[in-house]
Amino acid sequence: MKNIKSIILIMTSAAIFTGCGDFLDKEPLSSGTESIAFKTPEQFMQAANALYNLEGWKDYNGGSAMQSSRVDRGLDISGLSSSGGGTTTETDWRWDKPYSYIRNCNILLEKAETYAGDKSALNGSIGTARFFRAWQHFYLLQLFGGIPIADHVFDVTDPVLFGARNSRYEVIQFIVNDLREAIQLLPQEKNIADADKGKVSVEAAKAFLARVLLYEATWEKYVPNIGYDLDGDGSGEGAGATKPTNYPDITAMLTEAKKMASEVMDEANAGTFALWQECDSLSYYYLFNIDEKGGNISNYVNAGKSTNKEFIFSVKYDYDVKRPGINLEHDIPCNYGANIGVYLGEMFLCRNGLPIYISHDGVTREKNSQFLGFEHFSDEFRNRDYRFISCANLPDRVSWMSDLNYGIPNETTGKPYPDPVYPESPYNPNDPAFTTKAAIFNPTIKAPTTHDSYGGRKYMPEGAGRGSSTASPDWPLIRLAEVYLIYAEATVELGNGQISDEDLNKSINLIRARAGVAPLTNALIANLYDGGYWDHAQGKTIIKKMNMLDEIRRERACELFGEGFRANDLKRWGIAHINLKGQKLGRYVYGTEYMTAVANDATYHGQPCLDESMLQYGIYKEEGFDYGRSIAALSGNLQFQPKDYLYPIPIGQIRLNKMLKQNPGW
Repeated sequence: MKNIKSIILIMTSAAIFTGCGDFLDKEPLSSGTESIAFKTPEQFMQAANALYNLEGWKDYNGGSAMQSSRVDRGLDISGLSSSGGGTTTETDWRWDKPYSYIRNCNILLEKAETYAGDKSALNGSIGTARFFRAWQHFYLLQLFGGIPIADHVFDVTDPVLFGARNSRYEVIQFIVNDLREAIQLLPQEKNIADADKGKVSVEAAKAFLARVLLYEATWEKYVPNIGYDLDGDGSGEGAGATKPTNYPDITAMLTEAKKMASEVMDEANAGTFALWQECDSLSYYYLFNIDEKGGNISNYVNAGKSTNKEFIFSVKYDYDVKRPGINLEHDIPCNYGANIGVYLGEMFLCRNGLPIYISHDGVTREKNSQFLGFEHFSDEFRNRDYRFISCANLPDRVSWMSDLNYGIPNETTGKPYPDPVYPESPYNPNDPAFTTKAAIFNPTIKAPTTHDSYGGRKYMPEGAGRGSSTASPDWPLIRLAEVYLIYAEATVELGNGQISDEDLNKSINLIRARAGVAPLTNALIANLYDGGYWDHAQGKTIIKKMNMLDEIRRERACELFGEGFRANDLKRWGIAHINLKGQKLGRYVYGTEYMTAVANDATYHGQPCLDESMLQYGIYKEEGFDYGRSIAALSGNLQFQPKDYLYPIPIGQIRLNKMLKQNPGW
């Protein structure tokens, strides 16, 4: 493994993970942990600080994480960019980079083994190293499956460099053991000094362990059902299926995941953590854009970063000390944004807690009484989940930015929409709150509208009054809402599809309340069908009995959109090769002024797009098209295959190590 060998000879620099207060002023490390003497607890802590070099707005390779495959992005039927059909490559930084970070963890851990002083004084540093070693191994596992476990510092003769891959089951056991050890050593969040806030806590380790266990339990439950052996035999292909002694079964993993999530939820109940509610109906949007500059708060309720107790673990940024270095105002909505795909956009519920289309008999499709339909371009946003309007670029509302090219200039710092705040007011084209000044349906004027996707504004700061690349909100890695989702999903899996209203009320219904959506209850969905989407592969509208597992999965998709979970969720549920197959769909355009303005422009709409003059001939219906909808060209179709559940091992690595076998199908 070429890059692991090079890491042995040349240490990559490791940047300090900057937090709040004095933590921002810790001594910088220019040459990583090998430059540290490891003679005092303070030096171990310094080395531990150097491990907080996680991806934030930038990924491991220095590019934008918003453009990376770890983020849900694009216009396909699931809100995910991956379309399958890729090829093997000579190198892949996603394989190389994590091992460099793992090496730094192992240096600290091995130095701790030979430390002659009081080892209890090193607990926090050791726990931090184990946490990050687990983090990096899990990153690799999700991409490649079984990998070589790096549990010590390699030298150039190390047999691991020339050996076979460990199975995914061996890797999972290694990750779980590291996290269990970290939980015993790390401090509770409430005991971390203000000057050190941002450091990893025992609750972060528990939440991460819950994430790992839920991921692997559902992978082992569902992925074998796709009928494709992703493990391989380990000698001809893949990493094999060797299971360590006392390897936990699916039930044991789900049970521990639920327990870990529950313990973090207990801390939330005690006040350590809390869902962020500072901006009422827009709290979800602002959660990802809390920013400060010299004591000035950038949102209109004057709520700064100290009010955010939802981020259990995050990459910390600061305007003066550590900026992301990404032009969030432009790159997020225009280039690297996490765009909501149509399939996901129509998954967002109405405020009564039900889908936009339902059925009582499984045959007849009805429109939800709260759903206004697609006749006007803005109707579908009415009476919907606040997360939908917080993440999408609404076609009839001002986008408060500083440049006329992108909408109406900002006049009130931090205020994303003029009064009255959407969606309380009904449609009224004379309401100054609408973007009539921007001539929304005039294609010659750039405005916050889209036709084939809903755009993406979840991470886009508005009204911050900053120049390019100066906004500095934090990047969430683990937050309380995910913990609630883990608890609910583990519970319904353990209950064979059943979950009590009590468990729902103490988990995902807290999230739905913030989103302005009615609570999910067993009575709400009893004897109802979801008839919400057109399936081009089957050529029909899908009407499916509503059930708790699907609703919890829906909640996860809507809540965690754009945070890097969707690809792995579709895979671990064993449905990626189903959801990511066929034609990409665009938004409904039928009956809108937008269609009149831009007609049938294939450059922006894809092919074919609605041509109203053809409706009289029934051509769209006859050809199986969902008329009124734009449909991507064949070149944009989804080609995801079972082999795409795992990435290929870089060819250059296999050339260096003949024992390293390629993943099945590559």
